[in-house]
Amino acid sequence: MGITERRREFIKVLYELCGKYGKPVHYSLVAQKLGVSKWTAYDLLTALKEEGYVECVYTLNEKGGRSTLAFRTTPKGEKLICEDEKRENLSKVIEEMREHLKILNGLSVNEVLQSSMKEISSIRSPLLKALNISAVLFILSQKLAVNWDSISSAYQTLSRSIDPQSGLLGLTALLIGVIVAKIGLNKYNNLISPKINSLLDRYKELLNELSSRDKEILFDITKDIFGGKILIGEEE
Repeated sequence: MGITERRREFIKVLYELCGKYGKPVHYSLVAQKLGVSKWTAYDLLTALKEEGYVECVYTLNEKGGRSTLAFRTTPKGEKLICEDEKRENLSKVIEEMREHLKILNGLSVNEVLQSSMKEISSIRSPLLKALNISAVLFILSQKLAVNWDSISSAYQTLSRSIDPQSGLLGLTALLIGVIVAKIGLNKYNNLISPKINSLLDRYKELLNELSSRDKEILFDITKDIFGGKILIGEEE
């Protein structure tokens, strides 16, 4: 059974309070922050303790005297918070990419490349730079009417790659290959091909700058971009 949003909220607040004070905190502080009774906070934190998300410790009062019961998040609880934050950030990135794809979709092939080269150079995040390149390649494939059926088998194999970097390079190289082949018949070939090759070189550089986790994120979103899910607004 998954943990409820309410319990996630308690874990997050406890984590933030412990970070603020630099030590385990009394359950009354959690109650105050969430606007509930201290007994409600105590009961819920105790339940979370049983599930391994928080732990309780006894701390001595600064003025001396009796010790008091305090709570703090465990590594399991902190991992849950980190995963939630990454999920929230990922949702924002996907929404931004959806809007970006809609804008690119209204441009000509040459305009897509020109505007994207400028935009990519102005973005600071390597992950967002790489995602923008994926978006550009997908839009180009759509505008040039690339026959996805012809690369379906190779695409499916690469999409199931265990190693994100190998999968990313494979998918990108595959799409660039069919795009370049398609524009070989285009009168603007001499203008477009060098820009696409430049994008591939930059993409390879960016992959070397990404952490393993960012590569996994990039791989997942890139598959959704290439699969058309993000452009048409489908959810996973």
